[in-house]
Amino acid sequence: MLKVTDIGKTYGEFTALQNINLEVKDGEFLAIMGPSGSGKSTLINILGLLDQSYTGEYLLGNKNYQTVNDNELSQIRGDQLGFVFQNFKLLSTYTVYENIEVPLIYSKKVQNNKHQLIESVIEKVGLKGKEKNLPTELSGGQQQRVAIARAIVNQPKLVIADEPTGALDSKTSKEIMDIFEKLNQDGTTIIMVTHDSEVAEHAMRTVYIRDGRLYNDEKSVKNHD
Repeated sequence: MLKVTDIGKTYGEFTALQNINLEVKDGEFLAIMGPSGSGKSTLINILGLLDQSYTGEYLLGNKNYQTVNDNELSQIRGDQLGFVFQNFKLLSTYTVYENIEVPLIYSKKVQNNKHQLIESVIEKVGLKGKEKNLPTELSGGQQQRVAIARAIVNQPKLVIADEPTGALDSKTSKEIMDIFEKLNQDGTTIIMVTHDSEVAEHAMRTVYIRDGRLYNDEKSVKNHD
């Protein structure tokens, strides 16, 4: 699926990432844990093809996209990647149905069955009957379900979730993580950033990031302190 080799990232004299090595296989569910300021978001931006200004090599599907132009990058992100964020990032004037439809509008994939795809993911995330609701008419958990549906409607190879339960209570967080687990069981590769160890337990594997360095286990992070 993807391989990262000796990735580094600096902002002026500040080193955000150094010597990052990571491999994620098809069908894996990986959690990346770390405190605020550890480099999680910087790493996610690189993995999500949102940032090309780094050193080292990042291969997605055995291809390096570091020098690809913005238009092609946008197309690749739309067709191959799905994103879920802590603050949902829904369009406030669009209905649930219309929010989920957005990736299909910009995709070059042939979508003769667009309506069926949207209805399928709405049912998958448990929002049947909410198609015409606006985001303001939904709870936080329901809004995150819309965001997940939007991320998977284009059937991406990889879903990247950045603190997907950060704005939710513990009960709703578990419900959202159950959806992610089911998606993964159905074959979707997932990379999730979280600071919550209970949330990370839903993943197959957890790596830890601290001061821009990646560790395979929590013990290594503590030894680094």
